[in-house]
Amino acid sequence: MTNIPKTTECILELKDSWLTIWFNRPNKRNALSKRLLNEIETTLSSIVSDRSIRGVIFRGKNRVFCSGMDLEEIREISLAGEKAGKKATDISTIVGSTFRQINKTPQITVSAVEGAGMAGGFGIACATDILVSMSNAKYALTETQIGLTPVQIAPYIINRLGYEKARKLMLLGTAFNGKKAFKIGMADYLAETIEEFETHLNDVKKMVLQCSPNAISLTKRVLSESRTLSIEESAKLFASSLVDGDGFEGIASFFEKRKPSWNVNSK
Repeated sequence: MTNIPKTTECILELKDSWLTIWFNRPNKRNALSKRLLNEIETTLSSIVSDRSIRGVIFRGKNRVFCSGMDLEEIREISLAGEKAGKKATDISTIVGSTFRQINKTPQITVSAVEGAGMAGGFGIACATDILVSMSNAKYALTETQIGLTPVQIAPYIINRLGYEKARKLMLLGTAFNGKKAFKIGMADYLAETIEEFETHLNDVKKMVLQCSPNAISLTKRVLSESRTLSIEESAKLFASSLVDGDGFEGIASFFEKRKPSWNVNSK
């Protein structure tokens, strides 16, 4: 049996051959911190060879999935002076590594999205195999609106939505709800009520238990092989957007509760 690691920013619940990773940063709307990302990756690494665990569910406490990256941490990086470039590259590398781990985990992975599924949370929803969404969940790739690029999550957005839909959402950061996510093929299951939401999750579990764990693992290896930018190349692009591009201004405007300088509607 796998030794599940101890965590502080997520809660791990192992029940009936399923591991639920609960994001548990309620004061941050379950935003992705460096620690939380590391805990997710460490947890998934610990179960790679454990076929007794048939699936992994990603879910947020307080009925909020994930509001994206922790912008407090991103702001600290942008203010790090000469060290900002390296720090930005490092955090982006961690993001890319975690998303790759989610995508390549041998077990079936499910995102159970309630509330916000924004930016990095949007990426997790697309990196998993199955997406179960509440109809009133809110999705958006908000990176370009604060001067950043969603480069590390781009491959997973494109794989799930197709190039044309992904391009528009990544460039414009348009917000939409769970109903739209289901309509465009992003969400696999849609629920109007919590009861229906839980029913969908239970139905997915039942279907997975009918499949061979080894066959699922091998099939996922086939599905996850795709041509993408390397994590290192992606990290450099992210660092450039934060340190040399508009990211510094975007992060500053967010915390100063004003429109960024490039927003013509702010003038």
